[in-house]
Amino acid sequence: MSGDGSSIGDLAFPVTHGELVRRLGSPMQQKRFRRKRFTAFGTALALVAAAVLTFVTYLPNLRCDWGSTGLEMAGGECVGVDDGSHSFDPGLDWITGRIHSMNRKVEERLENDGDLKAFRIVLMTSFSLSGDADLDQSQIERAVEGAYASLMRQNGFAENTDGSLETVAEGSRLFQLYLANEGSLQQGADVVVEQLEDMKGDEIPLSAVIGQSSTTTATESIARDLSERGIPMIASSSTSTTINNDDFPGLIRVAPNNEDYAAAIRGRLDAEDEAGRDPGRGMLLFDDNREDIFASDLAFQFEEYLDPYLVEHRRSFTGSAGREKSPVYFDHIINEICGRNAPDMVFFAGRFSYLEDFLHAWELRGCRTPDGDPITVYSIEIGLHPGIIGDYATECGAAEDEPAPGDFRLMQASAFDPAWLEEGGWRPEGFDVYREAMTGTVRGESQSTGSESDFYNGYSLIYYDAADIAVRATLLGHEAGDEDTLAESVRNHLFRVSGEQTGSGYLDFVEELDGRVTGRYVPIVSFPCVEAPSATVPFQTPDEPYDELYPDLK
Repeated sequence: MSGDGSSIGDLAFPVTHGELVRRLGSPMQQKRFRRKRFTAFGTALALVAAAVLTFVTYLPNLRCDWGSTGLEMAGGECVGVDDGSHSFDPGLDWITGRIHSMNRKVEERLENDGDLKAFRIVLMTSFSLSGDADLDQSQIERAVEGAYASLMRQNGFAENTDGSLETVAEGSRLFQLYLANEGSLQQGADVVVEQLEDMKGDEIPLSAVIGQSSTTTATESIARDLSERGIPMIASSSTSTTINNDDFPGLIRVAPNNEDYAAAIRGRLDAEDEAGRDPGRGMLLFDDNREDIFASDLAFQFEEYLDPYLVEHRRSFTGSAGREKSPVYFDHIINEICGRNAPDMVFFAGRFSYLEDFLHAWELRGCRTPDGDPITVYSIEIGLHPGIIGDYATECGAAEDEPAPGDFRLMQASAFDPAWLEEGGWRPEGFDVYREAMTGTVRGESQSTGSESDFYNGYSLIYYDAADIAVRATLLGHEAGDEDTLAESVRNHLFRVSGEQTGSGYLDFVEELDGRVTGRYVPIVSFPCVEAPSATVPFQTPDEPYDELYPDLK
């Protein structure tokens, strides 16, 4: 043969089939071989592409799930339910690691003692500190720490200085705390709800969910989903009256709701009026964002309860709760307020971040009342507004000689009063037990509760109370055992929780009041400090409907 590559003289043996076809095959055989080789190459390329696509698709979840199970990526954040082995944010490592240790100790004790029973409580909120959550880092940290301290006390566990745990009181009923991150915009709610549903049948079964932190249209959807799945809820810092047991069966609330807050403010104004100190009239300023159920409900409650003290005109702004944060500018509203006879008060129905913006703008551009006094701004918050914690003083001092035009007095209806920390002062029964649990549980961490100001935002108290109530409801449901799952049995017995001592006193829940808490104190906290009309015990949520107490309601 010619030297065109078809000779067999220079072949090296053994010879592959492909080489023989290339050297000696007919044109048709060579063409068929090339087609097969191309097809094989294409198949390999497709497999590589599929592998790359799979890796890219699931890489975010691998980042969430390293060393854990069940977490997924949603909107750039890890969402799902976790036992503390994943912190969701590096800023929470110090407390989630301790929760994981507590959960492991519960499992170890179960393995060593078959007579013990264990239950799982899940705290559901946003743990994405760098996202657009309504809570700031200190509020989230204190909420988690409060729930952890409650269950550590219930379990009879104590931390040693080296971080290890020891059993200081033997008990036959133990509790785990799991954390459910719904995402800063609640974008992971579907993932969380499905995982909670699966936990109902676990060896250590789900008994109740405490949370949520926000009240938006998404919150209502989550409450509906949990209710339909028979999972009981103990609402904590979500305060809208629209989140209730009537609309979402299986829900009670440990924090005051917006109606409670409005009634407490009404009580303060009425007391001033009765004492001969005319409080004047105020303007309603509210967030008209339709997704912000909290703000719209609070505005409604203010209109209902504060009508005797409201001027006719009211103003609104548009916040961004439930979606990516955007700034709000109050200059035009303040100019309008000061352009006419300024009211004596502003009743602010919006989230604390916008209140902070409003107060800052008022300091720069504000004015005084017709009588020359600083304007009084009324709002509501679980504890002290985060922006004033660093400057807060419990003792009322003398007013400045030359107050600035933009001075203001901030009056907050709250679930916590810093005065409760003062030695010898009045405080709710059970508060000292809560305080000891908070200061004695987490040791050796600079981030943990130590100084008095660490208590001021009120979130550790609210979530400590919520965990206490969840424990009591769990035990009642377990003893009854009248449903296929513990969670459904607990739901049946929520309203048997009565006279339960928490860090905020003795709390009761009445089904006829749609799950709102009774017996809870709602103090009015002022900044700068303003003497109350009378040194009485704070407003306490009643065990009867409000319309029977306030016949002038619309």
